[in-house]
Amino acid sequence: KKYGTVAAFIVICILFSLSTDVFLTRSNILTVLRQISMLAILGGGLTVVMITGRIDLSIGYGTSLLGIFCAALMVDFGISMPVAVLLTLLGGALIGLLNGTLIAYGGVPDFICTLGTGFLLSGINQAYTEGHPISGLPDSFDAFGNMSFLGIPTMIFILAFWLLIIAVVLSKTRFGRHTYAIGGNKEAALMSGVNVKSNSMWGFVFCGIGMAITALVLTSRMGSAHVTAADSYQMQAIATVYLGATAFKEGEPNLAGTLLGALILGVLKNGMTLMNISYYYQDIATGLIILAAVIITSVQKSHKN
Repeated sequence: KKYGTVAAFIVICILFSLSTDVFLTRSNILTVLRQISMLAILGGGLTVVMITGRIDLSIGYGTSLLGIFCAALMVDFGISMPVAVLLTLLGGALIGLLNGTLIAYGGVPDFICTLGTGFLLSGINQAYTEGHPISGLPDSFDAFGNMSFLGIPTMIFILAFWLLIIAVVLSKTRFGRHTYAIGGNKEAALMSGVNVKSNSMWGFVFCGIGMAITALVLTSRMGSAHVTAADSYQMQAIATVYLGATAFKEGEPNLAGTLLGALILGVLKNGMTLMNISYYYQDIATGLIILAAVIITSVQKSHKN
């Protein structure tokens, strides 16, 4: 039960490696890691929220807006790249703080609150750009998505650093222990003296910072900021966390599982593309795997309860 998802991932890799000689090459492995980097970065921040039993439906829209925000600072307002990056990270934290405050202290249901925030962010995005992308980014901005170090794309290093930060916070700090306690039993955590509202709020701040990092990498990778650049990542990131919840902790979101979930989705898409399988069938396969993950997660939670 605990490692079934890992075994399934290994079987998928073996099948694709037998089907095409290109799959296990160094260049293709780096391609897969590069393709999942943004999804895993976004999923990593979302994992902190979902550990507490909450969800954030604004992540796609927020990431798209932050990409436009960063590009506009550099192109429209002439702000230097380092300052624009710092302000983008701050903007992501503020989006998370808004969601967390309304949900934790305002008592607004997370589903409705983040859905409303998402539409708000999307509206601001559309109003500022009128649907037009922002191009002409400085060459130095390529460092986030288009450069390599020691033959490895920098976005992979960014992913590893971000996941390492989250892993340390969740495993080595009081906030991390309290986050798991809230997810395990909110009432028991409250009775034990855990500040449930504050910890829940800070979980959304982590998610917002993940949006900002994803926006930086995605905008750099594309060479311009597009209004709906990250909208499609919203459901994929949620699916990644659910898929990862079937591994290691039996029905509970966890960081290692989220990375594994992103790898499964990335390997599936990459392997089927190498085998020249139609895009439509790729969606069918992905949808079936996500449905299976949700069902398995629900069953695991039910048995654990």
